[in-house]
Amino acid sequence: MGLNVKIDLENVYRAVAKDIDQRASDFDTILSNAKRVRLGIRISLTPHPLIPNAYNLAFGPVKRNGAVDDKVRLSHENYSKVFSTVLFESISFLKKHPDSYVGIDGSDNARAYMYYRCIQNNFTYLSSIFTITGVNYYIRMLRQGKDGDCDLDTEDIHTKFKLIETNETIRPEKLYNYFIFNLKLTQ
Repeated sequence: MGLNVKIDLENVYRAVAKDIDQRASDFDTILSNAKRVRLGIRISLTPHPLIPNAYNLAFGPVKRNGAVDDKVRLSHENYSKVFSTVLFESISFLKKHPDSYVGIDGSDNARAYMYYRCIQNNFTYLSSIFTITGVNYYIRMLRQGKDGDCDLDTEDIHTKFKLIETNETIRPEKLYNYFIFNLKLTQ
């Protein structure tokens, strides 16, 4: 697992842009079993429904239709180089769209924890480039519809933002659901 990731934006895989808007790129990586696999980075076209100007970033193996499978678990030979490549490509998007944010959703608690540990372990380096914010979602109320289904929309969800700080301690049940990055003005 990638808990000991060391981010180094000068040690990245060569990525190939798939569009002029910096929203899609692909690169080849090597798995721990020496198999080569094509990974894609995709930044959504539409902003996050609860966070204006935040665009979700997904990465994973490229499917036949060009989308990525961001749910699969892979054992990378070099997690540091994979995550460094993803962040390097994120910077390209953010430079082209300076009023935007890139958001990363762990998709489950294990991935959210892995991303959080990666941020903490590289905090000094990352915070020199990005402002990094953790987001928690809270459901304010659940309404039961007449048919038994839950009627829930974005008005029922409260988002809480907090700048991530070095060495902060967060209980697992309070861990952020989402992480957003934007470039510091000096970039």
